[in-house]
Amino acid sequence: MFGLTKKITPSSLISCSMTVKGQIESDSEIYIDGVVEGDINCKTLIVGINGNIKSPLIQAEKIVVHGVIDGNINAISVYLGPTARINGNITHKDISVENGAFVSGEIKQKR
Repeated sequence: MFGLTKKITPSSLISCSMTVKGQIESDSEIYIDGVVEGDINCKTLIVGINGNIKSPLIQAEKIVVHGVIDGNINAISVYLGPTARINGNITHKDISVENGAFVSGEIKQKR
């Protein structure tokens, strides 16, 4: 209808008042501003300034971080904003780190 052929998938939101424990998988975008404990596998992950993730492994095509991640990141593209706090290793193809971001761990580029 109206010439639209692309299916639009809305983002999933975990708000600052929520805590989620367990594995999360999504074919689209996840925005986390609350607490997550468990593995995450998605297309795009955005961690808001109030977001706090404790995960052995986070996998996504694109990750944008303004909050806290305790765990390892495996992504094609990673952006760490000035309030980002990472305690874990980052494996990436492309990374951008703003002044003020903190990383305690190894940063490795995929080939």
